[in-house]
Amino acid sequence: MRDEASAAASGRRLLSHPEWFDALGELLAQVGSHQFPDAFAKTIHRLAPFDYTVSFAYSGPGKPLCVHHTFAPKQFDIHVREYEIGPYLLDPFYKATANGTRSGVYRLSDLAPDQFYKSEYYKSYYVQTGPVDEIAFFSPGKDGWIVATSLMCAPSRQNFTAHDLRTLRIVEPLVRRIVEMHWRTDERLKTATPVEDDKAVMRRTVQDALEARGMPPLTPRELQVVGLVLEGHSSESIANLLGISAGTVRIHRKNIYAKMRISSQRELFAIFVKAPATTSWPVTSG
Repeated sequence: MRDEASAAASGRRLLSHPEWFDALGELLAQVGSHQFPDAFAKTIHRLAPFDYTVSFAYSGPGKPLCVHHTFAPKQFDIHVREYEIGPYLLDPFYKATANGTRSGVYRLSDLAPDQFYKSEYYKSYYVQTGPVDEIAFFSPGKDGWIVATSLMCAPSRQNFTAHDLRTLRIVEPLVRRIVEMHWRTDERLKTATPVEDDKAVMRRTVQDALEARGMPPLTPRELQVVGLVLEGHSSESIANLLGISAGTVRIHRKNIYAKMRISSQRELFAIFVKAPATTSWPVTSG
């Protein structure tokens, strides 16, 4: 692990170095061009090295739109194509924008539910893309869209340090204004058609999957619990969010599993990633 004091001193030197200001000038010059996302990645890489990046534009609870990425083809299929079909509903970054977060720098772990890294979404889907650590810049875009640009570290690289995050937060106010200038020119970010909120989409997806399998429908409260379980909340966290006891949550989970004829969260997640094409989840092989 890098020495924090040495890293901090290096970061201060970099931010006062003429090359940093040259990079900002080049970034400004690329506003409105197709080269801007790559220039942004190159500029930020000077401050906190990472392996790949992806930018998703979000419009409230609507379906996300990938506006830039540096993924290899296999990663693209998982992290973009499949993500846009359904797993985005469980993504902490999507949830943050749907709940009103408009700007800032956030580490995935800062926004994730308490059991996110033990959830089947994380274990069965997220880790297929390879990242072991992720930080995102949230910036306003055109017509109310929010663009979240994720910086990802591969398993071969050490995680972002506390110094990396502090440095990115120092430059964020300036960088955000440059980034906002660019995304406000992007014609792909048109006024979005009003859609159901993310909770309504989740409820419909769950019920559609149950109906397709000839299983009895869940109650409104059970649907709430299912959605929060899939997102990675523990029984205690669900109890706090819904204003009920953890014991009541466990009873709901027991009833849900009985109705669905399953015995684990893994089976619960598998039902939705293998849902029919008429639902909002992708068809996968495992």
